[in-house]
Amino acid sequence: MSYSQDKPFKDREHIIWEVGYCSKAATYVIVLGLVFFVLGIASDLLNMKLLLGATTWLLMAVFAVIMSLAPHLHMLFAKHLLGMEVIKKEKA
Repeated sequence: MSYSQDKPFKDREHIIWEVGYCSKAATYVIVLGLVFFVLGIASDLLNMKLLLGATTWLLMAVFAVIMSLAPHLHMLFAKHLLGMEVIKKEKA
């Protein structure tokens, strides 16, 4: 969703929207990872397969948490740009 080569965001409101959107996305992926983690632990404690084996659930949990880094990094970048905008306005 790039608007030009030198400006990744359209305006201040777009940056704030991106921060909220990425925050929600990161939260959903982390919750999904926690669900996978709980299913893996429950599968191991009950000594039964809950559709998949315990190791598979735990590996999916690790993968989900690693995938949550992408929205976190995008949110960090957006907040950095928002902060740089504020600093430039204070200097002017």
